[in-house]
Order: sequence, then structure tokens, then C-alpha cells
Amino acid sequence: MNINQYIDRIKFKTLPQDFNHQDGKNYESSYEYTKTFSNYHFDKFKQEQEGEWYHQLGRFKGDWADDVAKIIDKSKSLSWDQSTAAGQRPGFPGGVSPMRTQEQNDRKAHGLDHVDHTNLVLEEYLDQFPKIKKMVDHWHLEKVSYRCHVQWPGQTFAMHIDKLWHRNPTDPSKIVRIIVHLEDYEPGQILIYGNAVHTQWRAGDVHMFDTLNVPHGTFNISNKPRPNITITGLRSALTDQRLQEATAESEYCI
Repeated sequence: MNINQYIDRIKFKTLPQDFNHQDGKNYESSYEYTKTFSNYHFDKFKQEQEGEWYHQLGRFKGDWADDVAKIIDKSKSLSWDQSTAAGQRPGFPGGVSPMRTQEQNDRKAHGLDHVDHTNLVLEEYLDQFPKIKKMVDHWHLEKVSYRCHVQWPGQTFAMHIDKLWHRNPTDPSKIVRIIVHLEDYEPGQILIYGNAVHTQWRAGDVHMFDTLNVPHGTFNISNKPRPNITITGLRSALTDQRLQEATAESEYCI
């Protein structure tokens, strides 16, 4: 699937216009709620691969090892509740997700509500790392937010579907989420998009995924932390140009 087809498919998505998720509050599970508006097939035996629900965009080239070392050292240990607290959800009134209770229910059901769920360096720290900020700026996203997710050995992020359309409810197809891997893959570090398993990346590899539809999750059973950058924003004309020109073989020097 080329990038134009990828973007066009998202345009056919019908989503609730109410960013407060009033219908979602009738559910005990955030995941079960998001499944009602996803156009994913949920056939667990269907074979899938890169290019269907996630799309490779090339690789950044450069040396940012010192920045990564500082990020890993600086990263905070946050509980799921802390990472969804006030100010952590751009676009929601007060930065608070109205679905926090349902999200917490899902984590408890999977035994993932322990304190050291995840490590995040939020966007206010990223200005300290100019090489990595260039990776963010490369895509020319509007209303952009970004964070570094450092997943430590033994940590997991259970399967879920992102609820991001509050960022642009009149045209959710404008919403883009891009992932940049900051270090080479280590055996045991896994990202999953639907039935497709994403592994063996190189430092600087970039991909985007159908964030509003495909269930996805991560885990790390290696013996090293796994850092990546998550970039979320609205596509501009320059973003579309970047995406249309990008291939799995593209290289971007920073």
C-alpha cells in the first residue's frame, strides 16, 4: 500500500464528534469502546505485514548517542495514572482524558497498574536535545506534541487503540502519529500492530501507523531499555509532501 492509499483509508473513518467520549462512559473498558469505532477486522488469524496498518518512512542518519544516554538517564518513572494526569493529554480540557477510569480498568485487568509502568521524557525536555528535535521538526506537523518513551526490560504496554480525534474532530484524517527508533533493536523488543509484529529496526528508523484504527502494543523482554520518539500532530501541506516522498529506503541526515 502506498502512502496516498494509506491516508485515504483513514478519511473513510466515522468517529464520534464528542471529544468527551460520552458514549464511552457506558463501557467498563476503554479498549472495548474503541473497538466499536475502529475499522480494523479483529480477525486474529489473518496474516498481515508492513504496509497495511503501519508504514515505513525511511531512516534518520547521524549520531545522537549522547542525547539518548541523557534521555534514558533523565527519564521519569511514571504510573499510568500519573501519565494521564492533568496536562498530559493535549486537546482535552485541562489536559485530562475523560476515559481515565476505563483506561485504568484495562490496565488492572492485565495486571499492568504497577507504579513503574513506563518511563517518559515529555516534550518540555526535548529542547535540550537538538538533534532529536530535528527528527520532530522534519515532518512539519501542526499542533505537534512529542515525547520519548523509554521502555525498560520487563515493561509492557497492553494492546489498545488511540483516542486522538479530539485533536481535529472535523477531519480526523489530518491526525498523524509517527514513531522514531533511537537505538538499534535488541532481541525481545517488540511492537505489534494488529497481527503484524515489528522488530529488527535500526537506530533512526521511522514509521507511521493507523493510530485511530489498529490495535497496538509493545513489550520489552530484552536486557536493555528501548527508547523511541512518538510524534503526534496534524498534517500540513509540507507534511503530505514529506510522507508522499518517503520510502522505506529514504535517508534523512541530521
